[in-house]
Amino acid sequence: MTIPPYQFGPWQFDSQTNTLLNTDQGTLTSLEPKVGDLLSCLIDADGNVVDRAQLQNQLWNDRVVGEDTLARTVSKLRAALGDDASAPNYIRTIPKRGYQFCAPVSRPVSDVSLRKRIGFMVAAVLMLGIVSLLLTLDRSATDDSPITARLERADGLYMRFEEQSNEAALAIYESVLASQPNNTRAQAGVANAMVQRVVRWPEQRFSESTSSPSVAKALSSGQLNTSEARMLLERARRIAEKAVRHTPNSTYALKSLGFVYSAEGNLDQAIEQYQKAIRIDPNEWRSLINLGEIYQIRQDPKAALSHFILAYDAMQSQFAVEPQHVGPWQPALGLVIADLQLQTGDRAAAIAWYQNVLEITPFEPTASNQLVLQLKATGQTQQAEEVCRSYARKLDPLPACTESTHDVQ
Repeated sequence: MTIPPYQFGPWQFDSQTNTLLNTDQGTLTSLEPKVGDLLSCLIDADGNVVDRAQLQNQLWNDRVVGEDTLARTVSKLRAALGDDASAPNYIRTIPKRGYQFCAPVSRPVSDVSLRKRIGFMVAAVLMLGIVSLLLTLDRSATDDSPITARLERADGLYMRFEEQSNEAALAIYESVLASQPNNTRAQAGVANAMVQRVVRWPEQRFSESTSSPSVAKALSSGQLNTSEARMLLERARRIAEKAVRHTPNSTYALKSLGFVYSAEGNLDQAIEQYQKAIRIDPNEWRSLINLGEIYQIRQDPKAALSHFILAYDAMQSQFAVEPQHVGPWQPALGLVIADLQLQTGDRAAAIAWYQNVLEITPFEPTASNQLVLQLKATGQTQQAEEVCRSYARKLDPLPACTESTHDVQ
């Protein structure tokens, strides 16, 4: 049983998957985690104004962020809804105070009563012994049992790449293993979350700041060579190896073992596991991205670029299957590809990739700004001005739109 989506205008918002469905056009948009959280906060206010400080606290857990961070998040939400700040249908700015959701909303049933009903249903399922039928779960699983739902929730938390969400995902994976010690997907999840912990948050403080947001930076910083990191990575490796032994053809298990090997600096072994996963499923975009990063570590930009592009295409194919995972990260990967094209001196390819990003995420600010800069640099001033005008009609002017051609490097 799932919580019904919020409904307003032509939109249906699923707060569990952070997706917006336009019922008039039949299009589905996946929101970034913070953008979805912002929409939930504004809707839950029941038409009341939500102060900026309150939104910052709710979205960033009391971490100090600038007002521009909140403003950019609001701009992204408006862009997703096709809303106009000067004549809003959904998000109204209240000067010197905050924001207000100004459209009528059909609300789902009470979360509290729904959780009680879900609890009764889960208890009944457990009493019937259905959980005992759940053996090894893999990507092809279609069972909508409580265990599957918990694993889906853990996967979603893990993919947020926030420390507290990562620890929550780890706790769910471990709770599944307590009842199903050979659950391959949960084993892989535990290994992934452990590696993520030592790579991004070597000191656990439940903050969103990341000391090393990639394996490459973590390896070069030396933070993975501490005794504590090595001990945790060894534990993660044993769990991932057990998962691979139990289910050799599980892409979950193979990807997690590759992730452990890469964090340990065993890049050849990591490549082997990722390639096995890709042979089983050519759309295994996580393994393709990680392979690209390994080739970056090895200073092979051509191979890195090739794997990142394959990953982008795979994400495009997988969007209908897992929009909540692909949606927030495909534009980010497109920006990585565009930046690599610039670094290798292929400005035309970079322009094409910034345009690719804007096709799947219209008004994405970094892609829009970079596109204007590169169009100016190649003398395509008319096209640059068109991008500027289009963006300014919806959002604040882009910085690149106020710069002269001579300012562009």
